[in-house]
Amino acid sequence: MIARISGPGACSSSTRGIFAGGMGIDYAKLNIIEYVTIASIGNTTDFGDLTVARNSPTGASSSTRGLFAGGEGVSGKTNIIDYITIASVGNATDFGDLLSTATSFAGLSNANGGL
Repeated sequence: MIARISGPGACSSSTRGIFAGGMGIDYAKLNIIEYVTIASIGNTTDFGDLTVARNSPTGASSSTRGLFAGGEGVSGKTNIIDYITIASVGNATDFGDLLSTATSFAGLSNANGGL
């Protein structure tokens, strides 16, 4: 991960952890997406880019797809929702819009611990 990022969104599958967006030490909003392989040790690897640079997007995921919603872009709070396919790398794609602008709300998942 780029040194000293605050406010990235995050989601995961059972094999990958994904981090997206955030704010750099120069207060610039970031559009980066990076991942780690959970079962190994190591640094993050470039995954791709969000559709719009923003800080504090909320992450949500299934075992195959990750979403990054809302956040604060260069013009203020945003209603953007992006999605990625967790098992492959590449840029995020537009998923749709939130009904209103938002930042820092709760994420969710459809995965469970095998109950």
